[in-house]
Amino acid sequence: MSAHISFGDLISDRYASALYDLAADSKKVDTVLQDLKLLKECIEKNKDLKLLTKSPLIASNDKLRVFEKILSNQSVSKLTINFLKVISKNKRFANLFSIILEFVNINAKKRGDILADVTSAEVLSDKQKNNIKDQLKSILGEKLSLNFQVDNKIIGGLIVKVGSKMIDSSIVSQINKLKIVMEGA
Repeated sequence: MSAHISFGDLISDRYASALYDLAADSKKVDTVLQDLKLLKECIEKNKDLKLLTKSPLIASNDKLRVFEKILSNQSVSKLTINFLKVISKNKRFANLFSIILEFVNINAKKRGDILADVTSAEVLSDKQKNNIKDQLKSILGEKLSLNFQVDNKIIGGLIVKVGSKMIDSSIVSQINKLKIVMEGA
């Protein structure tokens, strides 16, 4: 299983790196970044869209048509549309979300930002996200990029990862600690 995950990460890294290089060469990094953040938001907010990207039963061309339809009302760069066509041709829509995350990470590293992953059990409101961002900025500094993720398996609380350091205040973690203490008693 871990070989599969690392292969998926390798694919995401390669596609994101290639897209970043193309965007940098054409001086459209910020534009492509906004486009990808829009796509990420659409995928996060729409369960059916998330399932569509992962489904092996739906043809890649059909997936492309859905994304083109979604983006038709937005002013999306030609580079982003061409990128979607490439991942459609290469049947990599299942990797789209992780490619987007990797592109954001590459951009943050190039700008010297500190990257932090925040995992919550539920989708956080903008007010909650801003509060977390303000708290972390006071600790880590102004150049902070946050990546918010949802994992309902943590039941509640937050997991904040910055580099190799992790703060785990999730309820599932606390339950596991309690189990260990009770087994030892």
